[in-house]
Amino acid sequence: MTCPDRPVSDRPTVSIVDDDPHIRGMVSEELADSGCDVVPLTNGKGLEKLLAESRIDLIILDVQMHDCDGIECLHDLRARGCTVPVVIFTSLNDPERRRQAQEAGADAYVLKHELLDRLPDLLERLLPKRSENRHP
Repeated sequence: MTCPDRPVSDRPTVSIVDDDPHIRGMVSEELADSGCDVVPLTNGKGLEKLLAESRIDLIILDVQMHDCDGIECLHDLRARGCTVPVVIFTSLNDPERRRQAQEAGADAYVLKHELLDRLPDLLERLLPKRSENRHP
């Protein structure tokens, strides 16, 4: 899966996928304050639809959601050729889940209680530079 071409804005677009409205809201606010356009989603099906319709620069994906497992969702995205950087985040500090996330193609694995503190570094590391996003 490749994301459709679109004119690139000055602001990167980040999707936060989590079924918890409080966490989704906090992370969305932090992303917006960091200069990102934010697309909050509640599940993996919404993410698949979004990727088919829009270009996303970064995905922040929860592991445990009511309707899906974030690592399985990531595995499916990568199997279809999606190369968008993905941060897996979870409340579980489980080495086996971390290994599974890395094998599925996660660019980072972050514990939920560390996400807001690590967000500036993750954005700097995983989002393309603005000059590289511009098209002549």
